[in-house]
Amino acid sequence: MTELVSSSADSFAGNLDADGFTTAIGPFALVSGAAPPAYDDTSRIGSFDGTYDLTSAEANTLSLTMQATHMVNTAESAGIGVDEIGASGAADLGSASFVLADSPGPMLPLSILGLSVEATGIHSGSDSSFTFGPNEGFLSGDASFHSLTVTGELVGDKTLTFSGDAKKDTVLYSSPTVTITLDEQTKLLPPAATSGIIGPTITTDAIDIRLNHATFAGQTITGDFDIGQSSASYALMPPHA
Repeated sequence: MTELVSSSADSFAGNLDADGFTTAIGPFALVSGAAPPAYDDTSRIGSFDGTYDLTSAEANTLSLTMQATHMVNTAESAGIGVDEIGASGAADLGSASFVLADSPGPMLPLSILGLSVEATGIHSGSDSSFTFGPNEGFLSGDASFHSLTVTGELVGDKTLTFSGDAKKDTVLYSSPTVTITLDEQTKLLPPAATSGIIGPTITTDAIDIRLNHATFAGQTITGDFDIGQSSASYALMPPHA
């Protein structure tokens, strides 16, 4: 049967390059589905606590510690209705902590804080729908937080805070090397929507952290990390005669 809508969600994912060492993380607790028929793929995970050594071959150890609690990711669709079909993806986290730090070595155990992102009540949602009569498709996304605090050397040692519903593509911090965006919504439309994507697609990141040759503790970091990601899409269909 032809897939008409699809959706997915995960708690966090990233790909970071530090001084030529590449670390891929996640996507963690990924759920996904496509309809028809109806589907409901849900993942519930109580906690996660992991530390990634980003520069293991160097004297200075650049590390990323990722912690999260009460993660619920859902991808679902009720299937075909009277004249429409829809799908949704949602990523919810009770709390999340992203800490990028540099440890000078065993003789100097005190870590240097590059970036700290602490958040509670994180939500990312993406929805797609298609109405058969007029052959119209719709995409939407949203993100919100109970609380969010960002600090560290990579944001100029500032303390940035946010709470509530984020507007689409809210830039919390921006510099030539570091960009932190809330409710980052990316739409992919044909002909670019290929490689398994069935049609127009929206991806919503609750928090998107983008590093572009950021220098920290004498090391250069490039990459992207997302916390709370959801997506949804619909298939393009020819109009009825």
